[in-house]
Amino acid sequence: MKGFKRCNNGHFYKESLEECPYCPKSASGSEGGNMDKTMISGNFENTQGGLDAAKTQIFGGHGPTVTPDKTQISGANPNTPATPAKDLNRTFIQGLEIDETGNTVAENPRATRMITGWLISYTIDPMGVDFRIYEGNNSIGRDPGNSIVITNDAAVSGKHVTILCKKGKFFIKDEMAANATFLNNEELEIGKPYDLNDGDTIKVANTTFKFKSAQ
Repeated sequence: MKGFKRCNNGHFYKESLEECPYCPKSASGSEGGNMDKTMISGNFENTQGGLDAAKTQIFGGHGPTVTPDKTQISGANPNTPATPAKDLNRTFIQGLEIDETGNTVAENPRATRMITGWLISYTIDPMGVDFRIYEGNNSIGRDPGNSIVITNDAAVSGKHVTILCKKGKFFIKDEMAANATFLNNEELEIGKPYDLNDGDTIKVANTTFKFKSAQ
């Protein structure tokens, strides 16, 4: 490769240098090569005096930039897996990414419905766990398709209960659950909507929630 020479360990470096900057220094006691510099390993094709970019994978300080196929250039370990990754030097905040200039870049779309309340449970986790309630229908049950999925309570039905937020008001309805739903210790009649107010307690089978409105 023009302008470069190769040491016994297989590193390429500029021919103007007397020794390979990537290999550890000999007996003088000086430290090894600067691992912040890029190490080059593998076989390269000479394409008009340069590297064949079609066969190069580059791993730099801002996370891997992967181009199709074969050879990799690694900043620390030539055996680093050639897997694309996000730039970990950037800040990620709940679906938003902050670029180098400080501007917000949308990475994942935000929810299309407004958050209108929360359910908090201390029976699912003694330390407490909370779930968002959005404008419109919010289903609770064991099936994965529900808005809130309860997996650690076998007594919860596939679709157990629905909470509706409409025009600033909240309603709760039992969806023919095999095990009863209770609102402030009162058993709900199946299929009948009940008013749901801030601070109410909801019991779904063996799981208890405290409802908190954002209104």
